Amino acid sequence: MQNKNNWFEIASLIAVVLGIAFGIILPDYSIYFKFLGDIFLTLLKVLILPIILVSLFLAIAKLPSLATLKQMGTKTFLYYLSTSALAVMTGLIMANIFIFSDDVDVTTTGTANTDFNLIEKIFPSNIFASLANGEILHIVVFAIMLGMAVTTMAAKKKAQLVELADTVYEAIIILVGWILKMAPLGIFSLVWTTISGFSQEMFSSLTSFFIAVAIGLFIHSCISLPAILKIFGKYNPWKFFMEAKQALIVAFSTASSSATLPVSTKVLEEAGVSKRATTFVLPLGATLNMDGSALYQALLAMLFVTMAGMHISFDQQVLIFIFVILSSSGTAGIPSGGIIMMTMVINLLGLENADYYLGLYIMVDRFWDYPTTMINVWGDLIGTKTIDYQISNKE
Repeated sequence: MQNKNNWFEIASLIAVVLGIAFGIILPDYSIYFKFLGDIFLTLLKVLILPIILVSLFLAIAKLPSLATLKQMGTKTFLYYLSTSALAVMTGLIMANIFIFSDDVDVTTTGTANTDFNLIEKIFPSNIFASLANGEILHIVVFAIMLGMAVTTMAAKKKAQLVELADTVYEAIIILVGWILKMAPLGIFSLVWTTISGFSQEMFSSLTSFFIAVAIGLFIHSCISLPAILKIFGKYNPWKFFMEAKQALIVAFSTASSSATLPVSTKVLEEAGVSKRATTFVLPLGATLNMDGSALYQALLAMLFVTMAGMHISFDQQVLIFIFVILSSSGTAGIPSGGIIMMTMVINLLGLENADYYLGLYIMVDRFWDYPTTMINVWGDLIGTKTIDYQISNKE
């Protein structure tokens, strides 16, 4: 499995390099190969709603009961919601400091497609219409509500539904694997097309973006999360880092929070974390808690809005804030799993020439996928350690 992951990473990196080279040397010929990227994107888009619906449903439905959700689950969800919100807020602050500036070269102007009635945007009135129209927030809310309802059902009926959902999720992941096999071709096409339309000013804006991401990730991983562990978990962050470093190394090298889960479980148990915390909090975190991805996606969303020349107000940034928190929870814990979620963000913003921005995302993601995954796992580890202390301390 590791060799397959290595092949994918190497092939994708080569595709990015070739795409950049062809974009610089042969920019006019990219139009003839654009269809490869179009096919890749279309196949990815068809999996967006199924992944969100099934993964979030399973995360809730697998809880033993609503009582469990109330006891351990309340603390867990509060932690994950708080850290994700903190990460997105950090990303938005960095975006407003580094990305929004008067010297960004833009070719189009307009406003972001974020006019909304907050209640209508979040809560579904017709789930089938929401599915047909691709209303992501509706699907997230419905999946959580449905999962909570299933936890109250009789054990036999609940097991049948969970087993069915598990089977569907496994099939979806297989489909993702098949689509990612053609990823190098799709990535090559998208990057080639993207580079062909690049200007020097856009490279300058990417420099600001890289600085913003680096500072944002540093603040969240080295200040915010350790402070939470110190204050609420009453544990030395540096000591815990040394105890958990093996899992962080695996996360960084594989760019997969799911693949890191067994190692994370092992290091936590060796660090004295109770089994009930590791078996409940950690798997849920691998599904729902994506701090690094949330911060990164918030910055990307703001970058794309800026590059498109759109004006975005404070209340529209609030919608991005809510959407990124929820969408990051559906990010697949596999290498490049964020492609699907980023497609959603681009669609939400209503950006013209969406393929261009997704191609830009793929380019920069090859660099940032590794550190953001490591921070995702770091947040899960700190969360499990903190919640274990909170639960044990109250007994």
